[in-house]
Amino acid sequence: MSFLQSLYWSISAERFNSYQIDDGKNIDSVPYGRYFWNIALSESLYPGLQTLEVTLRNRLHEVISSKVGKEDWFDSVLNEQEVPILDEIKARLIGQKIPVSVGQLVANSNLGLWVSLFNRRYESVLWPQLLKEVVPIMPNNSRTRGNLSRRLNRIRRLRNRIFHHEPIWNRPNLVQRHDEILETIGWINPDMLEAVRLFDSFPEVYQAGVGHYEAKLLEHLAAKES
Repeated sequence: MSFLQSLYWSISAERFNSYQIDDGKNIDSVPYGRYFWNIALSESLYPGLQTLEVTLRNRLHEVISSKVGKEDWFDSVLNEQEVPILDEIKARLIGQKIPVSVGQLVANSNLGLWVSLFNRRYESVLWPQLLKEVVPIMPNNSRTRGNLSRRLNRIRRLRNRIFHHEPIWNRPNLVQRHDEILETIGWINPDMLEAVRLFDSFPEVYQAGVGHYEAKLLEHLAAKES
């Protein structure tokens, strides 16, 4: 079995199909270059995604707690559609023998729960009165629940693709999604944006392109054969 065939076996035919497209370049190492470029792109987006998720949920928790007047605001605010998500987190904590506290509920929740708070069903419950506190730096002329909901859902879908190891290398507007992630962090906390930019490698990875990763594979193959 050749080196590339061995990689193919580990990746699986079903997953590898996503990297074989009808562009006349599906020869030897090109799809493998796409595969490893995809890994690098996913890795490069992680700092922004992780930072946004943590920053958003902590800001929302702080602002909603202040509005409701208590830390444990979930039962009085969450719609019945989100309650099962919270119940699942509680059950998981209990199964892991971790005390169920407000802090643990917040820390163990995922982006989907917090993005759902921007759905229309929370209009008048949370919005628009809390918008300026949640995203104080967002421009006034575009600071609406709907605009935030659409943006956060775009980011959430990209985040889910990355966390489920799906292809993003050929996603349209990937650069725009990256810019939206960072800009949204800045709307919440400019200092956090300044910090995450120190570790943001996406522009370099994207600019390098698939050719960089294909070349590294070919270089390795040449060394193995020499």
